[in-house]
Amino acid sequence: MKKTVVVIALVAMVGLFATSCVSPPAAHPPRHAAAPAPQHATDPISDFIREVRRGTPENAMLGIGTSNHSNRGLARTTAETRARAEIARQLDVIVRNMVTDYMAGSEAEPTALLSFQESITQALAQSRLLGAVIRDEINVRGEQVVVVMLSSSNVANEIMEANRAAAALLPHMAGSNLALDRLGEALTELNAADPVARNHD
Repeated sequence: MKKTVVVIALVAMVGLFATSCVSPPAAHPPRHAAAPAPQHATDPISDFIREVRRGTPENAMLGIGTSNHSNRGLARTTAETRARAEIARQLDVIVRNMVTDYMAGSEAEPTALLSFQESITQALAQSRLLGAVIRDEINVRGEQVVVVMLSSSNVANEIMEANRAAAALLPHMAGSNLALDRLGEALTELNAADPVARNHD
């Protein structure tokens, strides 16, 4: 009997010792714990363009050009040239829309109007964009970004010069001056769109 009590006591002690040596279970995070908020990396070029646009005078036209050329001077020149080309493209879009509106209410021959539009487009393509200035520029990780601005009054001058050049080539269209009263509205619509950074010639 004594032997049995001793054996039971020994077994109990071994069991107690074994359970006290077991490490506690690892703490698990609550099942519904919120995931850490993702870190949104900001794009310095997008931030730069957004800031330039915010400070641009009303209805001015912006052209954005970029270049990754290793020569900083050449990169700047290339980016500026591309920015000016982007302004010329935007001018062309405005002119085409204005001529399309004119065509809708005109009795002139559609083919004559299209020829007139193409003449204006060619005149704009050869334009030196007088009054266009570099608004701002930045170089981020070797990418040169140049923003060129053309004020609304200079936009109107460019379009009127192109209009006069086209009328000189097509005298029978001299009376079809573009509806410059729509220019402000057209520029507002254009500036409401997402900016396009021109990275090619």
